[in-house]
Amino acid sequence: MSLAAPEETSLEAAFVCNKSESVLSVIEKCLDNGLGSCLVVGDDHRLIGRISLDDIRRALADGTAIVDPTLGWHPAGNVISANPLRNDVDQQEILRPVVDASGHLTGVLIDRSTRPVQVAMPHMSSDDFRSVLDAFISGWISSKGPYVNKFEEDFSRFVGVRHGVAVSNGTVALHLALVALGIGPGDEVIVPDLTFAATINAVLYCGATPVIVDVDRLTWCMSRETVKRACTARTKAIIPVHLYGRPAEIGPITEFARGRGIAVVEDCAEAHGARYRGKAVGQFGDVSCFSFYANKIVTTGEGGMCVTDSAELATSLRILRDHGMSPDRSYWHERVGFNYRITNLQAAIGQSQIWRVNEVLQRNARIAALYREALKGIPDVRFPPELPDEYRPVVWMTCVQVPAEKRLPLMRAAHEAKIETRPFFHPLSALPPYGKYARACPNSIELSTTGVNLPTSHSVDEQVVERVARVFHDVFA
Repeated sequence: MSLAAPEETSLEAAFVCNKSESVLSVIEKCLDNGLGSCLVVGDDHRLIGRISLDDIRRALADGTAIVDPTLGWHPAGNVISANPLRNDVDQQEILRPVVDASGHLTGVLIDRSTRPVQVAMPHMSSDDFRSVLDAFISGWISSKGPYVNKFEEDFSRFVGVRHGVAVSNGTVALHLALVALGIGPGDEVIVPDLTFAATINAVLYCGATPVIVDVDRLTWCMSRETVKRACTARTKAIIPVHLYGRPAEIGPITEFARGRGIAVVEDCAEAHGARYRGKAVGQFGDVSCFSFYANKIVTTGEGGMCVTDSAELATSLRILRDHGMSPDRSYWHERVGFNYRITNLQAAIGQSQIWRVNEVLQRNARIAALYREALKGIPDVRFPPELPDEYRPVVWMTCVQVPAEKRLPLMRAAHEAKIETRPFFHPLSALPPYGKYARACPNSIELSTTGVNLPTSHSVDEQVVERVARVFHDVFA
C-alpha cells in the first residue's frame, strides 16, 4: 500500500496572498484554508515566500504589523517560521509552491504525508475571527453582551427547543440542570457506565447518589430496559448520554421516565445534530446539556448550554447561573447560586460556528467514510454497528474497535508515525472515585478496552487517512 502523492491544486486565492494585502485579509485566508499559512507573491506573481499566523502574531505583538498594516514588514523568502507557537506546529510545511522557470507561482501542493496529525482540533474561520474581534472591540468581554443572547437563541433554534441558557462549560451545564430540577441528597440518578466522568461528577456535586447501568451493545448508550431495571422509589432523574455521536434509545427512555415522574437530563455533549425518530437530540429531556469544548462539533473553546422547552426551568437556570440573583432587583440573592456564566467573547465564536455546523457534520461523515474504505478487508477492525432507521447518529470522532491485545501496539505505532489516537473512556465502575457505585457492566468493559478514536478534523484528508491505514495494515499484518 503506497501513500497518496501530495495533492496539487490550482492557484487559488485561499492559499495565496499579495505582498500589498492587509494583515487582516491574510489572517482570514490563513484561517479559512485550515493550514495556518499562505504563500506570498508580488504584483508580477513571482513567489516571494511564505507567511504564517505565527509570523503575524509576532508582528502584532511587537507592533510591526500595526505600523505597517500591509505585508511590507514581512521578510522576503521567509519559508519556515522559527519557534512555532500554535498547537498545529510546523503546519506551514504542508503548503508547498509550484513555480515555473521564471519563479512565477503556478500552483500549490498540499502535502500532509509527514506532518503530525492531532486526533481533533478546532477550525477557527474568518467568520469566527470577525465575530470575536467585534465582541472585543465593543468592550463587552464579560458575561454581558449581545452575542450571549444571539448564541442562546440560535443554538436553541438549531436544537429545536424554546430556551437556551449558555454556561461556562458542559460539566456545569449538567450540574445546573440537576439543581434546577431539585435533585439533591437522598435522590438517585441513573447514569451510563461508559461516559466521560463529568456525567457522574455532576450527580455527586448535588449530593445525590449515582446509579450506574451498563450500555447497550448496539447503541453504546443506556437503554429503556436497563433504566427500568435500575429504577427504585428514590430514582429522581436519568442522564442518558448520546455517546460518540450515537443517540440513546431516548424516546422510550423519556416515555418511561415521564410515566414515573422521573426527570430526564440529556447529555448531548458529543452529539450535536444527532436525531432519534426525526427529532434532534436535546428535544427529549426536561433539560438537555451540550458542551462546546475545543474538540466538539460546535466549539467556544470552553463553554456549554442548557436547553429546555420549559419557561419556568429556563428562568431557574438563569438565576442559578448568575449567583442566584433576582433578575429584577440588583444584588438580591433569592437562593444559593453559582457563577456559571459564559463570556461574550466565547459566545461570539459559538454563534458564528452554528452557521456551519451542518458543513462540519458532512465533513466528519466523509472522513469516516474514507476510513471505512481504507480499512476494509482487515477482519479485526470493526466500525460502529449500523443502527435501526429511527436512529440518526452523527460523527464526532471516527470510532473503531480492535482486539484488546492489539490496541496498545496500534496506538504506539500510530504515535511513532506522528498520528494521535485516543482510547475510549474508561468505565466509571473502573475508576477509583466511583468504586462504591460500581456495577457489573460487561458491555462497557468490552467497548472501553477495544475502542479507538481516529483523527477527525479539517486537517484530515485522503493522505492522512492512508497514513492511518498504513499503520493498521502494519500492525495487523
